[in-house]
Amino acid sequence: MAKKKRQGHYCRICGEYKANEKFSGKGHAQHICKACMSKKKKGVEIDPDIPVVDEYYDDELFGDMGYDMFNPDIDIIPRIEPEHKKYKKLCKEEKAALKVLWGDIVTEYWQEVRQIPFGESFNILRKRLIGIFTEQGELDITDDHDLKVVLNDCMVSTINKLLRSEKDRK
Repeated sequence: MAKKKRQGHYCRICGEYKANEKFSGKGHAQHICKACMSKKKKGVEIDPDIPVVDEYYDDELFGDMGYDMFNPDIDIIPRIEPEHKKYKKLCKEEKAALKVLWGDIVTEYWQEVRQIPFGESFNILRKRLIGIFTEQGELDITDDHDLKVVLNDCMVSTINKLLRSEKDRK
């Protein structure tokens, strides 16, 4: 009889098979779901044998090398590339976080320059957003047409809200 193949990934902490969306970029490789990862970061006692993920990727400890060449007991720690996704493939929480961050960037730009970002300034802000999201969310968003359309719509609504709030203050 053939072995039944399960979909998703196995979390080695909670011992469950979960959907791919329940794992972050680092979680896929380490087989730790987002829920267990957040418990570890909050300090909830899970299993003392499993190290906290941030210790593996702390650049102050390992620098750019990814390992300590002076200590042969430490194995090479693989660098995990951020997961590449199109805007359409993001989950609801990731889309919401992206829109909130974009609203903050547009608000900051509007308060500094007092202009609507268009052309090159829009491209610079979009690349800044993708860079921040990649660093903080361990997710590399593909810079495609769908993303541009969503960011443009979000930018217009953000600036309209800013203008309405200025009008109400007067």
